[in-house]
Amino acid sequence: MTAGPTMTASLDTAPATSTRAAPVWKHMASGRVVDLANLTADDIHWPDIVAALSRIARFDGATGNCLYTVAQHCCIAHDHAGEDETARLLALLHDAHEALIGDITTPTVELLEHIDGARDYPGRLIASAKRYIDRAIFGAAGINPTHAATYEPMIRALDQRVLATEVRDVLVCAGGKTFWGQLAAPLATRIKPWGPDKAAEEFAARLGLYGLDGRGAS
Repeated sequence: MTAGPTMTASLDTAPATSTRAAPVWKHMASGRVVDLANLTADDIHWPDIVAALSRIARFDGATGNCLYTVAQHCCIAHDHAGEDETARLLALLHDAHEALIGDITTPTVELLEHIDGARDYPGRLIASAKRYIDRAIFGAAGINPTHAATYEPMIRALDQRVLATEVRDVLVCAGGKTFWGQLAAPLATRIKPWGPDKAAEEFAARLGLYGLDGRGAS
Protein backbone atom coordinates (compact mmCIF):
# COMPACT_ATOMS: atom_id res chain seq x y z
CA MET A 1 0.00 0.00 0.00
CA THR A 2 1.55 3.26 -1.03
CA ALA A 3 2.40 5.72 1.69
CA GLY A 4 0.93 3.90 4.64
CA PRO A 5 1.89 1.45 7.39
CA THR A 6 2.65 -1.97 6.03
CA MET A 7 0.96 -4.03 8.73
CA THR A 8 -1.47 -2.02 10.78
CA ALA A 9 -2.74 -4.85 12.97
CA SER A 10 -1.63 -8.25 14.10
CA LEU A 11 -1.74 -11.11 11.66
CA ASP A 12 -3.23 -13.15 14.47
CA THR A 13 -6.50 -11.22 14.06
CA ALA A 14 -6.90 -12.20 10.42
CA PRO A 15 -9.31 -15.01 9.57
CA ALA A 16 -7.59 -18.28 8.68
CA THR A 17 -10.05 -18.83 5.84
CA SER A 18 -12.87 -16.90 4.25
CA THR A 19 -16.44 -17.74 5.23
CA ARG A 20 -17.73 -16.78 1.78
CA ALA A 21 -19.46 -19.69 0.04
CA ALA A 22 -19.12 -18.37 -3.52
CA PRO A 23 -15.61 -18.19 -5.01
CA VAL A 24 -13.89 -14.94 -5.94
CA TRP A 25 -11.87 -15.77 -9.02
CA LYS A 26 -8.60 -14.00 -9.85
CA HIS A 27 -6.79 -14.60 -13.15
CA MET A 28 -2.99 -14.61 -12.82
CA ALA A 29 -0.25 -13.90 -15.37
CA SER A 30 0.61 -17.59 -15.75
CA GLY A 31 -2.98 -18.39 -16.71
CA ARG A 32 -3.72 -19.84 -13.30
CA VAL A 33 -6.99 -18.89 -11.67
CA VAL A 34 -7.15 -18.67 -7.88
CA ASP A 35 -10.09 -18.30 -5.53
CA LEU A 36 -9.33 -15.26 -3.39
CA ALA A 37 -12.14 -16.14 -0.99
CA ASN A 38 -10.52 -19.47 -0.15
CA LEU A 39 -6.84 -18.71 -0.73
CA THR A 40 -4.22 -21.13 0.59
CA ALA A 41 -0.44 -21.37 0.43
CA ASP A 42 -0.82 -23.91 -2.37
CA ASP A 43 -2.35 -21.18 -4.56
CA ILE A 44 0.77 -19.01 -4.43
CA HIS A 45 2.83 -19.32 -7.63
CA TRP A 46 5.90 -17.16 -7.23
CA PRO A 47 6.31 -16.25 -10.93
CA ASP A 48 2.80 -14.75 -10.75
CA ILE A 49 3.84 -12.66 -7.76
CA VAL A 50 6.95 -11.49 -9.62
CA ALA A 51 5.00 -10.67 -12.79
CA ALA A 52 2.38 -8.59 -11.00
CA LEU A 53 4.63 -6.67 -8.62
CA SER A 54 7.07 -5.76 -11.39
CA ARG A 55 4.23 -4.20 -13.39
CA ILE A 56 2.34 -2.41 -10.63
CA ALA A 57 3.40 1.21 -10.20
CA ARG A 58 3.91 2.77 -6.80
CA PHE A 59 1.94 5.97 -6.12
CA ASP A 60 -0.52 5.12 -8.93
CA GLY A 61 2.26 5.86 -11.40
CA ALA A 62 2.53 9.52 -10.32
CA THR A 63 6.33 9.47 -10.24
CA GLY A 64 7.40 11.96 -12.86
CA ASN A 65 9.13 10.67 -15.97
CA CYS A 66 9.71 7.13 -14.72
CA LEU A 67 7.95 3.91 -13.79
CA TYR A 68 8.78 2.93 -10.23
CA THR A 69 7.41 -0.48 -9.34
CA VAL A 70 6.19 -2.18 -6.20
CA ALA A 71 8.75 -4.92 -6.88
CA GLN A 72 11.62 -2.43 -6.65
CA HIS A 73 10.12 -0.92 -3.49
CA CYS A 74 10.10 -4.40 -1.93
CA CYS A 75 13.67 -5.13 -3.06
CA ILE A 76 14.88 -1.90 -1.45
CA ALA A 77 13.16 -2.84 1.80
CA HIS A 78 14.74 -6.31 1.64
CA ASP A 79 18.22 -4.90 1.12
CA HIS A 80 17.93 -2.62 4.17
CA ALA A 81 16.32 -5.07 6.59
CA GLY A 82 19.52 -6.10 8.36
CA GLU A 83 21.07 -9.53 8.75
CA ASP A 84 18.08 -11.48 10.10
CA GLU A 85 17.02 -13.80 7.27
CA THR A 86 13.36 -13.86 8.27
CA ALA A 87 13.27 -10.07 8.51
CA ARG A 88 14.77 -9.76 5.04
CA LEU A 89 12.29 -12.20 3.52
CA LEU A 90 9.34 -10.51 5.22
CA ALA A 91 10.57 -7.14 3.96
CA LEU A 92 10.69 -8.56 0.44
CA LEU A 93 7.14 -9.90 0.78
CA HIS A 94 5.58 -7.08 2.80
CA ASP A 95 3.56 -5.82 -0.17
CA ALA A 96 3.24 -9.13 -2.04
CA HIS A 97 -0.52 -9.15 -1.40
CA GLU A 98 -0.69 -6.36 -3.99
CA ALA A 99 -0.05 -9.00 -6.66
CA LEU A 100 -3.55 -10.25 -5.85
CA ILE A 101 -5.51 -7.12 -4.92
CA GLY A 102 -3.45 -4.26 -6.37
CA ASP A 103 -1.82 -1.30 -4.66
CA ILE A 104 -4.69 0.40 -2.84
CA THR A 105 -3.05 3.72 -2.08
CA THR A 106 -3.48 5.73 1.10
CA PRO A 107 -5.33 8.59 -0.70
CA THR A 108 -7.80 6.01 -2.02
CA VAL A 109 -8.41 4.62 1.46
CA GLU A 110 -8.80 8.11 2.90
CA LEU A 111 -11.30 9.04 0.18
CA LEU A 112 -13.35 5.92 0.94
CA GLU A 113 -13.33 6.83 4.62
CA HIS A 114 -14.39 10.39 3.76
CA ILE A 115 -17.31 9.07 1.70
CA ASP A 116 -18.12 6.67 4.54
CA GLY A 117 -18.60 9.62 6.89
CA ALA A 118 -15.04 9.88 8.25
CA ARG A 119 -15.23 6.41 9.74
CA ASP A 120 -12.29 4.04 9.40
CA TYR A 121 -14.32 1.04 8.24
CA PRO A 122 -12.94 0.95 4.65
CA GLY A 123 -9.37 1.10 5.92
CA ARG A 124 -9.97 -1.66 8.45
CA LEU A 125 -11.65 -3.83 5.83
CA ILE A 126 -8.76 -3.39 3.38
CA ALA A 127 -6.22 -4.11 6.13
CA SER A 128 -8.11 -7.30 7.01
CA ALA A 129 -8.06 -8.42 3.36
CA LYS A 130 -4.32 -7.85 3.21
CA ARG A 131 -3.70 -9.85 6.37
CA TYR A 132 -5.85 -12.68 5.02
CA ILE A 133 -3.79 -12.84 1.80
CA ASP A 134 -0.53 -12.44 3.73
CA ARG A 135 -1.31 -15.66 5.59
CA ALA A 136 -1.27 -17.62 2.33
CA ILE A 137 1.82 -15.85 1.01
CA PHE A 138 3.80 -16.23 4.21
CA GLY A 139 2.74 -19.87 4.43
CA ALA A 140 4.01 -20.48 0.91
CA ALA A 141 7.32 -18.91 1.96
CA GLY A 142 7.55 -21.17 5.00
CA ILE A 143 6.94 -18.41 7.55
CA ASN A 144 4.49 -18.93 10.40
CA PRO A 145 2.09 -15.94 10.47
CA THR A 146 2.34 -15.72 14.25
CA HIS A 147 6.12 -15.48 13.98
CA ALA A 148 5.77 -12.94 11.17
CA ALA A 149 3.66 -10.73 13.44
CA THR A 150 6.63 -10.22 15.78
CA TYR A 151 8.44 -8.42 12.96
CA GLU A 152 5.62 -5.97 12.25
CA PRO A 153 7.09 -2.94 14.11
CA MET A 154 10.43 -3.34 12.36
CA ILE A 155 8.85 -3.79 8.91
CA ARG A 156 6.57 -0.80 9.49
CA ALA A 157 9.48 1.44 10.47
CA LEU A 158 11.54 0.26 7.50
CA ASP A 159 8.62 0.86 5.14
CA GLN A 160 8.40 4.45 6.37
CA ARG A 161 12.11 5.00 5.71
CA VAL A 162 11.74 3.63 2.19
CA LEU A 163 8.74 5.93 1.68
CA ALA A 164 10.78 8.94 2.78
CA THR A 165 13.48 7.94 0.30
CA GLU A 166 10.90 7.63 -2.47
CA VAL A 167 9.49 11.07 -1.71
CA ARG A 168 13.01 12.46 -2.01
CA ASP A 169 14.06 10.55 -5.13
CA VAL A 170 11.11 9.61 -7.34
CA LEU A 171 8.27 12.04 -6.60
CA VAL A 172 7.99 15.51 -8.10
CA CYS A 173 7.11 18.05 -5.41
CA ALA A 174 5.78 21.21 -7.10
CA GLY A 175 7.69 24.24 -5.90
CA GLY A 176 9.57 22.00 -3.51
CA LYS A 177 6.43 21.63 -1.40
CA THR A 178 5.06 18.35 -0.13
CA PHE A 179 1.95 17.33 1.82
CA TRP A 180 3.74 14.40 3.43
CA GLY A 181 4.49 16.20 6.68
CA GLN A 182 7.09 14.76 9.03
CA LEU A 183 8.75 11.80 7.37
CA ALA A 184 11.15 9.20 8.73
CA ALA A 185 14.85 9.52 7.98
CA PRO A 186 15.45 8.51 4.35
CA LEU A 187 17.98 5.89 3.36
CA ALA A 188 21.43 7.05 2.29
CA THR A 189 21.12 5.13 -0.98
CA ARG A 190 19.58 7.03 -3.89
CA ILE A 191 16.76 5.33 -5.82
CA LYS A 192 17.14 4.95 -9.57
CA PRO A 193 13.96 3.38 -11.00
CA TRP A 194 14.63 0.04 -12.71
CA GLY A 195 11.56 -0.37 -14.87
CA PRO A 196 9.52 -3.60 -15.08
CA ASP A 197 12.04 -6.02 -16.60
CA LYS A 198 14.88 -5.33 -14.19
CA ALA A 199 12.44 -5.15 -11.28
CA ALA A 200 11.16 -8.63 -12.14
CA GLU A 201 14.67 -10.04 -12.42
CA GLU A 202 15.84 -8.49 -9.16
CA PHE A 203 12.75 -9.59 -7.22
CA ALA A 204 13.03 -13.15 -8.56
CA ALA A 205 16.73 -13.23 -7.69
CA ARG A 206 15.99 -12.27 -4.09
CA LEU A 207 13.27 -14.90 -3.83
CA GLY A 208 15.86 -17.42 -4.96
CA LEU A 209 18.00 -16.61 -1.93
CA TYR A 210 15.31 -18.32 0.16
CA GLY A 211 14.70 -21.29 -2.13
CA LEU A 212 11.62 -19.74 -3.74
CA ASP A 213 11.39 -20.05 -7.52
CA GLY A 214 10.22 -16.79 -9.05
CA ARG A 215 11.26 -17.72 -12.57
CA GLY A 216 9.72 -21.17 -13.08
CA ALA A 217 7.09 -21.81 -15.71
CA SER A 218 5.39 -24.74 -14.01
